[in-house]
Amino acid sequence: MASSFLAYPSLSVVRNDDFAATADIAEAFARHVTSRQLPGDVSPVQCSVESEAVPGGVRLRFTSTARKLAGPVTVTHKFFFIDRDESRERRHLLTPVTTAATTELLVLFEEGQERDYFHGSVFDSDNLLLASSAVVFDREGRHVPYPFTQKYVCPQRLAAADFEVTRDADGRRVARFSLACRDLTETLRLSVAWETIGVVHQRDLVCTPERPATYLDMPLDDNDELAPGDWVVIAVDDRQRLLAQTVVTLVSTEAGRCPS
Repeated sequence: MASSFLAYPSLSVVRNDDFAATADIAEAFARHVTSRQLPGDVSPVQCSVESEAVPGGVRLRFTSTARKLAGPVTVTHKFFFIDRDESRERRHLLTPVTTAATTELLVLFEEGQERDYFHGSVFDSDNLLLASSAVVFDREGRHVPYPFTQKYVCPQRLAAADFEVTRDADGRRVARFSLACRDLTETLRLSVAWETIGVVHQRDLVCTPERPATYLDMPLDDNDELAPGDWVVIAVDDRQRLLAQTVVTLVSTEAGRCPS
């Protein structure tokens, strides 16, 4: 029997206009932090990366530093190596005295491979996102932030982009990712995908000047396409340029609810 799930967004929806004045993924995602465990600064956690070449690969050091902690907080460093279909996690306890946590990662290169990249994210104990960054590194131990330039961003203006758990017209529980375009003058072909390590479920949608809004419903009950864990829900245009994105945690109904 297929499983049923509870769905929890880890941040509010990131939109294409968040990249209007920056190519920095960390800066854009920081605007959408919803955690209540750390102070409500724009960037409650700052991340940094060090790298060095070692025999056969690279050693990475990912450090997150929190601000103004009033008490102990547990954070999780999550690393997603997209091209490797691999993820890693490390938990750390932060305190007002020890506000920084470092995870060391050894990444081995295949013969002939010159570079790789990863997404490094920090989550609180409710699995809400505190910070996210993307880093490109090479065999020589050099690294740079992933350059998310305007060529990766769809210029179409959005009136709305939302994620919610609701019920469809047939009464089924669904996770709904919806988009509405502003000042649309021609047909916009787009795709919405649910992605986790090694799995992508994609649907093609259309917005028109007469019907500028659309949505994708992902059934949460008896759905064998889904599995517990972190999923990226992302909308792109027909040139694979970003429209909107969020991160959703799925929990099996048999496992109970996430903390709130």
